[in-house]
Amino acid sequence: MINLHTKGGKKTNMKFEWIRTPKDIWESLSKEFPFTLDACASDKNALLNRYWTKKQDALKQSWNDEVIYCHPMYDQNIPKFIKKAKESSSLCVFLLPAGTNSNYFHDYLWDAEKHQPQDGVEIRFLPKGNWRYGYKFANEEGEEPETGYLRPLMIVIINKYKL
Repeated sequence: MINLHTKGGKKTNMKFEWIRTPKDIWESLSKEFPFTLDACASDKNALLNRYWTKKQDALKQSWNDEVIYCHPMYDQNIPKFIKKAKESSSLCVFLLPAGTNSNYFHDYLWDAEKHQPQDGVEIRFLPKGNWRYGYKFANEEGEEPETGYLRPLMIVIINKYKL
């Protein structure tokens, strides 16, 4: 759990799996992509009619022939989600911390020889956000912390549809 301050100065504990995509990010992405599945959701916060919960474990599901939105809640499993997308015949759109120093970034996303994203990968670095301290991630009840997420964010698009 992480401690975040809500409006009014009250502290609240919010589990990472409760923290959802900021509305403005989701609205922009959902206009651009015809998503068929939300890979990291709960029954309360799913962004689409079709979704997988933590119990259903997206990593054990077939991602083939899907247009997937995946916001893996910034944990140690991010490399597993990226690897799954790279191995699937699908289009996956991720919201991730912009961890360009992470191993998964260099293993799965970046081509160091060409100094560009790997084939089938697009990376979009997001601006700081409209709030004073970055994007705000609400919990399942819609409560937002007083300050937003301080680390930079990126949208990663992995297009592995077989033609």
